[in-house]
Amino acid sequence: MRRLEGQAVFVAGGAGRLGTATCHRLASEGARVFVTDIDEAAAQAVAKSIVDDGGEAYGTFLDLADHDSIDSAYTLAERVLGPILRLHGNGAALKLMYERDLGALDIDIETWEMTLRTNLTGHLACVKRALPAMIEAGNGAIVLTSSGAAHTAEPIRLAYAVSKAGINQLVRHVAHTWGKQGIRANAVAPGPVLPDDFPNMDAYKQAMRSNRVGKGDDIAAMVAMLMSGDGEWINGQILSVDGGMSMRP
Repeated sequence: MRRLEGQAVFVAGGAGRLGTATCHRLASEGARVFVTDIDEAAAQAVAKSIVDDGGEAYGTFLDLADHDSIDSAYTLAERVLGPILRLHGNGAALKLMYERDLGALDIDIETWEMTLRTNLTGHLACVKRALPAMIEAGNGAIVLTSSGAAHTAEPIRLAYAVSKAGINQLVRHVAHTWGKQGIRANAVAPGPVLPDDFPNMDAYKQAMRSNRVGKGDDIAAMVAMLMSGDGEWINGQILSVDGGMSMRP
């Protein structure tokens, strides 16, 4: 079943572990995928792999911290694919999160501002760019990547958690404001999607109510469903795909 046959999809952050799996899943559902990433070579490699598998895809550079970069990539996507009615925002400043994102007393303001500029403001810029065509068509689906960190607290990674809480409010705002005009906006909050040799893997498995850690395909399946007609009556939701780690409403 190809639930996205012919749909043009813009993916911001399409060359990492989750992004790659999602781009391939969208293409397998019939979507025409525009893959963007701060690693341009990786974005082009994902697009080439999709084309080699018989799909339609294009890859280019996008820096979520640079609004001119977002506008340029989106303009190119519209030139190549025509009106874009599906947006997936999946980028994040992960290097900053792992290396410099600390607690309130210790985090430097530069790290805070760059994390929010990339993880939250960059996605707002993508949404602002996407909405006019969706509103004109009376049809659109936006799926952003959130995190369980938006619902919990820990001593470090404050900026990341705040940025993901902002993502949740962004999709709710879009759903509330334009839902009656045919626009859907949701977020997916992934659990750990880790390689088999990841340190402390047993601890992650112990925290889950599942017999395995997540795979990129698990997240990709939810994104594809939300973008398809099967997700037509789902709007303004944050959906945890985490093997039962959160068990929240």
